[in-house]
Amino acid sequence: MSGGLDSALAVKIIKDLNVDVFGIHFVLPWHTKPNPSVVTIANQLQVPLEIFYFGEEFLSLVKAPKYGHGKAMNPCTDCHAYQLKKAKEYMIKIGAEFIFTGEVLGQRPMSQHRHQLHSIEHESGLEGQLLRPLSARLLDPIIVEQKGKLNREKLFSFSGRSRSELLKLGREFGVIDFIPTGGGCLLADQNFSKRLKDLFKYGYRNLNDIVLLSVGRHFRFSADFKVIVGRDDGENTKIFEHADQDDVFFQLKDLFGPLAVLQGKDPGQEIIYQAASLVKRFSKFRATDVDVCYWPKKGEQGTQWIRPLSIDEKLIEKIKI
Repeated sequence: MSGGLDSALAVKIIKDLNVDVFGIHFVLPWHTKPNPSVVTIANQLQVPLEIFYFGEEFLSLVKAPKYGHGKAMNPCTDCHAYQLKKAKEYMIKIGAEFIFTGEVLGQRPMSQHRHQLHSIEHESGLEGQLLRPLSARLLDPIIVEQKGKLNREKLFSFSGRSRSELLKLGREFGVIDFIPTGGGCLLADQNFSKRLKDLFKYGYRNLNDIVLLSVGRHFRFSADFKVIVGRDDGENTKIFEHADQDDVFFQLKDLFGPLAVLQGKDPGQEIIYQAASLVKRFSKFRATDVDVCYWPKKGEQGTQWIRPLSIDEKLIEKIKI
C-alpha cells in the first residue's frame, strides 16, 4: 500500500471478494516514517498494516541494479522485485496464499509493461502467486484463480496511462483520501539523483546523510566537505535532527534565517567562512553586514561567530549539487 489510488482500489477489490487482506507499506531510506495518508487509507479500508523500513541493502541495489536505471537513478524493475521479495517473506510468515499490487498494465514505462511484469514475477519468485487486480483479466490467471478460490470475473482489465476510469472507480468505491499522483519516486527526480550520485561518489556516513538529500540546498566544497542550507523552519529542524555529531552548524546571529550544516571533519578557516557566506547569501540579509554564529552539534550554540563576506555567484553555481 503506497498511499496512492491504485493500491487502495486493489485492496477494496480483493476485500469485496471476502478475502482477508494484510497491507504492507515500504518506507525508503530518505524517509523517516510512513506518509500519514497510507495509515488513513489502511484504517478506512480496515486493513492491518505492516511497515517495512529499507536501509543499506536497498541502497546497494540502487547503486548497481541488475536491470539498470531509468533516466535518473530509478531502478524500477529491481526495486519492485525487491519489494515483492520482502512481501513474499511476510506472506510465508503469516500463511497467506498470494500477493497483490495496484500495478496497471502499461501505466509506467519502466516497470509495468507485460515483459517487465513477468521479469518482476520471476525475479521475486512469485510466479503464480502475484495478482494485479486492476489488470488481472488481461494477464494469465494465478493459482488461486485456477483453483476457483477467486472470481476472475470480479477483477478488472485496466491498461495504459490514462487514469480517468481509475478515478471514476475510486469515486464509486468511496476511496478519496489517497496521495495524488504527480510527485513520483524521488529516484526518478534528476536533482535528487545528482545528490545521491554525489553521495555515492564521496561516501556517506550513515542513513541520516541519505535522509538529508531531500532537504535544503546542497553545495560540495571538496571531497571532504559539503554544506546543506535550509530553506524554511521545517528544513532547519530536519537538518538539526539528522546532522552528525561531528558536523558544524551555522546560523545568523540574533536574526531569523536559514540553518546550515557543514559535513566533514576538522574544517579550516576558509571552509568556515565559505559556509557562513552561504548562510548570509540565502537569507533576506544578503545585502547587509551580518554576523554568523557557528558551533559543533556536540557543542554549545553560538559560542563562535564571524562576519562573512559576500560569496561569488559563479562559485555558488559551480559548487551547487
